[in-house]
Amino acid sequence: MNKKGRLLTRIRAKTLGVGAFMCGLAFGTPTVAFAKDKGVSEVTEGIDVLKDLVLACVGGVGVIFLAWGLLDFGTAYSAHDTTQQSAAIKKVVGGLIMIAVPSILKLLGAT
Repeated sequence: MNKKGRLLTRIRAKTLGVGAFMCGLAFGTPTVAFAKDKGVSEVTEGIDVLKDLVLACVGGVGVIFLAWGLLDFGTAYSAHDTTQQSAAIKKVVGGLIMIAVPSILKLLGAT
C-alpha cells in the first residue's frame, strides 16, 4: 500500500472509533435511569442551579451593555452625532432588557 492508502485507512479507523465513542456516550447510559435512582427533585435542583447561573450571566452582560451604551451616548451627545446616539440608545435599552430578563420570566411564569 502506498502512503495515501495508509493515511486514508488510519483516518477511517479513527473516524469509526470516534463515532463509536460518541454513540456510546449518547446511547450507553439513559438519563431516565439516573432520574429514577436519584429522584426527580435532585435532577430538577441541578437544572435550577444551571438556570440561575445562566440568568445571572445574562444580567451581568446586561449591566456591561448598559454602561457601554451610556458611555457611547455621552460621547455621541457631546459630538452632536445623532447616528451614534441612536445606536447608544439601542445598547442602553438592550442592556436594560437583559437585566430585566429574570423578572420578565417570573412575570410570564416560566420560572
